[in-house]
Amino acid sequence: MSFEELLKSSGGFKGVFELVKNNGRSVEQEVEKFLSSESGLFSLAKFSVRKIEKGYAELSFPFSYNVARHGGMVHGGIISFALDNVGGLAVMSNNSGFDQVTLELKVNFLEPLKKEPFLAIGRELRHGRTTAVAEAEMRDGNNIVCAIALGTWYKISKH
Repeated sequence: MSFEELLKSSGGFKGVFELVKNNGRSVEQEVEKFLSSESGLFSLAKFSVRKIEKGYAELSFPFSYNVARHGGMVHGGIISFALDNVGGLAVMSNNSGFDQVTLELKVNFLEPLKKEPFLAIGRELRHGRTTAVAEAEMRDGNNIVCAIALGTWYKISKH
């Protein structure tokens, strides 16, 4: 059964995550397969969903020239994409609806992202009826915070 079919049959994101876990499958692997098929950039950057828990998510990815700009550092657009995805996953893990969209995302770049492996961490800060707020951070291989983000997601309850 595809992720879309699971989503419809289980009544929303939270239901999918519970169903997948109850069937002994990995939520992280199922979400990664779905995001990889939905987004060419997700696959091109070789993002890996490391962890999803209620209101929390982690993504990682290696350095490659597909994500780099000159000077051997990761392009800011890729960093923003990673922070949007990981914040969105943190929100998704607590979303009873069928979809969500980013309303706003503010990113601060603090240090160049050069040393792999790269880790993006997302935490939901507020879970409202129609919107949610999450923060996200990007860490390099030395565990230095290189970028932070704050975003708002609109939760869609009907498909």
